Amino acid sequence: MTQPELKHHAWRTIRANEAELRDLAIRILAHPELGYHETQASAWLSDALASRSFRITQPFGGLPTAFDARLNANAGPTIAFLAEYDALPNIGHGCGHNLIGTAAVGAAMGVAAVLAQTGGTLRVIGTPAEEFFDQEEGKIKLLRAGSFDGVDIALMLHPYYESRLAGGDLGFVAFDLVFRGRPAHAAADPWNGANALDGLLATFSNVNALRQQVRPDVRIHGIITDGGQAPNIIPERAAARFMVRAANQQTLEQVYARVQECARAGALASGTQLELTHITTVYNSRLNRTLNDLIAQNLAQLNVPLASEPSQSSGSSDFGNVSHALPAASFAIKTHPTGIPWHSHAVAQGAGEEMALQGMMNGACALAGVALDLLSDAELRQRARKDFETR
Repeated sequence: MTQPELKHHAWRTIRANEAELRDLAIRILAHPELGYHETQASAWLSDALASRSFRITQPFGGLPTAFDARLNANAGPTIAFLAEYDALPNIGHGCGHNLIGTAAVGAAMGVAAVLAQTGGTLRVIGTPAEEFFDQEEGKIKLLRAGSFDGVDIALMLHPYYESRLAGGDLGFVAFDLVFRGRPAHAAADPWNGANALDGLLATFSNVNALRQQVRPDVRIHGIITDGGQAPNIIPERAAARFMVRAANQQTLEQVYARVQECARAGALASGTQLELTHITTVYNSRLNRTLNDLIAQNLAQLNVPLASEPSQSSGSSDFGNVSHALPAASFAIKTHPTGIPWHSHAVAQGAGEEMALQGMMNGACALAGVALDLLSDAELRQRARKDFETR
């Protein structure tokens, strides 16, 4: 087959399995599971691939709900589609991850139909716990475990209000602060206490002063998780969780260091002791011009409208850590109407409606098309590698 024929055969295969893919996305939507507890979603996705002769490894990378699905043709490069499938607490799939995992499976079905002609290895890596919720995210743990070893290029999509190329996002650091003081009666002898809450409130005040001195892309946000036990007791303990975000790693580390100084100043002023616990660091995504161009070309071939400007996201994803380890690209596909807040019940409801399911199918075809371009053309792979090494 010629390259266009390979793609059209792959796309016909994906469309032929549309009913199964729609059912899979709706099933995951109806049974939302939080990060590292996605037992049903992980099983459903990997079972769909196992039925297409993919070799399944699960658990994978030391994570019970991660999986690796592989299909080998012969010697050649390895392309991986990344699948997410975790939900948000109290909301469900308010980020549309039921569509991400299913699109990866659909794309794999299409590429599998012609892999014998292109050669190489196709992988779908199930990556749990993308949403930050008190833990280090799944892709970071999988990278540490060597689960991406041997992958030449990784691809993924994300639901959105419109189809867009990636133009940039924010990395973040999440950490906990605990202030420890001395309890005392708040009326009878407050001078005998050391107020941990004062140390924490001073930290928030210091951070608010810092905001004027940071770049516009920087975000600093935090919540108090422990403010004491009773108003008539000088708080012995106070705690908060903070996140710092920035558009590049250098700025992120600089601002993180400044916020730590804000906390140390709060402890010094209040006469309390500070404990800082780092939770996770998510990198900003490294952009790859070659892969972005391929995504745009394939969306055009599918007659999927693409926004003229790449997205500049203020959000974060552990996909960024993957993009620092190997050539990788993610893109947004139109699944939801504009005007609704993201990470909401409205997004979860829309993730099972026609716009979302059609967008998922378009995205699966685009992923498959990009993968086939890369499997068939060593020069494209070399260009993607060069972009990764130089940007």
